[in-house]
Amino acid sequence: MKKIKVTKYGTIHYVAQCKDCDWDCGILTNEAHSTQDVRNRVYAHIRKTGHSVQVEGGTSTDYSI
Repeated sequence: MKKIKVTKYGTIHYVAQCKDCDWDCGILTNEAHSTQDVRNRVYAHIRKTGHSVQVEGGTSTDYSI
């Protein structure tokens, strides 16, 4: 049986979107550089507006022989 190689790339996107207005923030833009930066901006937006914000994070893993 051949050994399977696993390559993990970690977080490839992390995006926040307000459910009540057009505000958003994400790692894929120049706005934030880490997941904590995104969360800090989410908290600030919620405290300022009282809106609800949804955050989506995705990871990537390749499996090969």
